[in-house]
Amino acid sequence: MNKTKLLSLLNPYIVSKNNIADTEAPIINITTNLQNATLADVVFYKVNPNEDKSVASFQKRLSESSPGLLILNHGAEFVKNDNCLFVEAEHFLKIQKIILDELFPNKNTMKLVGVTGTNGKTTTVNLSMQIASLTGHPAISIGTIGVQDVNGALIEDIESTTPSYVELRKLIHRFQYKYEVCFIEVSSHALAQNRLFDILLDGAAWTSFSQDHLDYHRTMEEYFDAKLLIEKKYLKENQSLLIPVLEKELYETILKQAPNTRVKLAKTLDARCLGKTLEEKPLFYHSTYNQSNAELALQLNEDLFGEEDIKNIQLKDIKTPPGRFSIIELGCENLAIVDYAHTPDALVNIGAAIKNAFPTHKLTVVFGCGGNRDKTKRPMMGKAVSDFANKIIVTSDNPRDESPEDIIIDILAGIKVGYEAVVDRKKAIHAALESIGEKEIILIAGKGHEEYQEIKGVKHPFSDFNIVTNFKAGK
Repeated sequence: MNKTKLLSLLNPYIVSKNNIADTEAPIINITTNLQNATLADVVFYKVNPNEDKSVASFQKRLSESSPGLLILNHGAEFVKNDNCLFVEAEHFLKIQKIILDELFPNKNTMKLVGVTGTNGKTTTVNLSMQIASLTGHPAISIGTIGVQDVNGALIEDIESTTPSYVELRKLIHRFQYKYEVCFIEVSSHALAQNRLFDILLDGAAWTSFSQDHLDYHRTMEEYFDAKLLIEKKYLKENQSLLIPVLEKELYETILKQAPNTRVKLAKTLDARCLGKTLEEKPLFYHSTYNQSNAELALQLNEDLFGEEDIKNIQLKDIKTPPGRFSIIELGCENLAIVDYAHTPDALVNIGAAIKNAFPTHKLTVVFGCGGNRDKTKRPMMGKAVSDFANKIIVTSDNPRDESPEDIIIDILAGIKVGYEAVVDRKKAIHAALESIGEKEIILIAGKGHEEYQEIKGVKHPFSDFNIVTNFKAGK
């Protein structure tokens, strides 16, 4: 597709435009990533002309790139460069769809399933993908740990938990010919921002609901309403939103708040006669929340492909996703557990799971809280850990633009027992490992699979797994 054809397609939406050069030049890609754009790209970018920071960021990114065509929001006409179109920002998604249908068409051959929830999204889509693949339905998952199939990572890093509409459509186009189903983590941000736009789901699940992201949604009511959009806006007819039995209160709240919601409870593992013995039930499933995630994954597949397809699935045949209740043996009955738990509810759940699975072990918890996110949950996380840990070491997570010390102070407000505060995360983990006693477990929470630590806009290489395994190896 060249610029001439593109302009003819977009003409009804164009408010104004600058000089369009090289009208026969091919456009083969669409992106929202301005800084890496090439002459073959059409780029969407929203700039606020009334904010100096927004304008400066745009000008810097534009100076580092050479987009073939730049589509900006009306109001940004101060930009005088060639090859710029100006449209109403509210039409961005419509225009993106027009271009995507030309360049990256969705043939609707791959089933799409969305999973939302405060905690458990990553585990549920990963387990769902594996179950589908094990039953002869090649599948992928898209979310926090990238794009995965049953053999591992296809793309290790994507822009966010739920990609933008542009990137999601490109992923669907790329993988639709090889895979039968795609399980997608759908965050509340993505739902509120309409990132799925015209994408309809063949199935959907809501894993859990507790406080998170109030920096964005402001109230729990807004957060709840955003989550519910997965059924109201995106779920195909004759399908129901799945809720685990463990979250029956959530199920009842949904029906109370929105009585017309198509919602049902997933079958339990017991009802499926799964995990009856220790051999059949790996340690990962000793936690009630991971049982719930597995129940949703099985029910999603049953609703897609039928009960017969999943009748031979065994829990022991399914791998656990990285950074979710991941166990590293330290010898002498000691363990380190690396987990992504980063909300009060997730910490309560994993604490209960560890205590239930290892009732005679002591538990040390190393954790922090991310910067530039919901501050009100920080003391709640401190209190949550206080209720189950024998020893607490508070440290940094991803401080982002905040002072790590300030974040730690916020956490400590909720801790009413003894603790250590070690700002450097590596030193904090080492401190826990160096002082480990007999029959002790060290839970390192908050970052899970992540291989970086974000500080002042820079992602520094950092892996909780590597810190533990290197210490274990004497490095």
